[in-house]
Amino acid sequence: MAEIIVVGAGLVGSLLSIFIAGRGREVEVYDRMPDIRLAGGNSGRSINLTLCERGLKVLDSVGVGDVVRAAAVPVYGRLIHDVKEELTFQPYGNHREAIYSISRSDLNKILLDYAASHYGIKFHFDEKCLGVDLDAPSIETKNSQTGLVTNHKAERIFASDGAFSAVRLQMQKKLRLNFSQQYWEQAYKELRVPPDAAGKWTAEKNVIHVWPRGNYMLIGFPNLDGSFTCSLHLALEGPLSFASLKTKDALLDFFQDSFPDVVPHMPELVTDFFTHPANSMVTIKCSPWSYEGKVSLIGDAAHSIFPSYGQGANAGFEDCATLAECMEQYGDDWTTLLKEFESRRRPNTNAIADLCVEHFVELRDLVGTPGFLLRKGIERKINQAYPDKYKDLYSMITFTCMPYTEALRVDREQRTVVDQIMRVEDIEQKLDSPEVERVIDRLMAVR
Repeated sequence: MAEIIVVGAGLVGSLLSIFIAGRGREVEVYDRMPDIRLAGGNSGRSINLTLCERGLKVLDSVGVGDVVRAAAVPVYGRLIHDVKEELTFQPYGNHREAIYSISRSDLNKILLDYAASHYGIKFHFDEKCLGVDLDAPSIETKNSQTGLVTNHKAERIFASDGAFSAVRLQMQKKLRLNFSQQYWEQAYKELRVPPDAAGKWTAEKNVIHVWPRGNYMLIGFPNLDGSFTCSLHLALEGPLSFASLKTKDALLDFFQDSFPDVVPHMPELVTDFFTHPANSMVTIKCSPWSYEGKVSLIGDAAHSIFPSYGQGANAGFEDCATLAECMEQYGDDWTTLLKEFESRRRPNTNAIADLCVEHFVELRDLVGTPGFLLRKGIERKINQAYPDKYKDLYSMITFTCMPYTEALRVDREQRTVVDQIMRVEDIEQKLDSPEVERVIDRLMAVR
């Protein structure tokens, strides 16, 4: 019997197993999919991840951060492609701060290899979770290769089996579990820009490329092999939607009208579009996360968010670090430990879930507009003058480890400063003037 079973060998499950084993506890991991290190291929179901300060700090704490950085591409801002094919660079920070673009599969492979080689953790693949006995606790799995059904008992079970968690479903049946699931009317589909003939990137590599088009958009993420992974965000149904693009000609006409500069670099556009699924975007919130100190949810199983802020993996990694802190503090008092874990994390994961919805709309509708660009210019100017007193929301989320709730609170307070500067007459022309500098000094003096 394993001391602890983790259901799900994805990003959070593999990292969680490292934290658990690193504290001297025996852990085994079960996953319904084949071993990604052996299976190869690409399902077209996951856009690239961006890792930021908070996620990398967690990876550094277990010694794998530099390995991940070496497999990722640093990006320093967004490159906005407008409908006239003109480009605008929007830096993420004032001091060349970077986030790191990496494919989900590459990151998952690194964590699996690290867990196995450094801690000898046993991973069991092709084992679909059929049911959970919360009281035992135990899980029942079916091997997809042999058809063998097996019961696995443990002292503790952690469910990191994603937004549609099989373990959470059993908890919903057993507990008075509060649960909400909100689908967005849009979905995303993965597309690819391959490297050029020399194996190089066909466009600037150290940026996230964004084609905002009002109610839809295309985003491009660089990969280490010279390719870009792109995600097309579009309504599922309606006059312009995934459902409406039924033929090759309709698809090519749409891309030629909306994203003409990328079409020459997507030789497999038609194949990718019609073979890759349209992936739903869903926000999931629930409570409680645990059952009698025996079974607990973590990562997307507890809180699924939109991919727009690039915080899904980062938030899941913070879950693992927070759980480890609680293990150090509460020892074998698992009932208290798991309640405290949820108490520390759930307000923050609720906050980032709401912020992801806001940020998606910002990316899709606002990043190319004059008002948005002006506001960002003002925020950069305040940060340059008062770097220790003012950071914009994106910087607090991405380049600090400040709790999401605190970043949200600070942002709501300091929005009034930017609002007042926006009201200066002819602010567009006066942004770099002494008058605006005096207004900034006056407003920041009282903060």
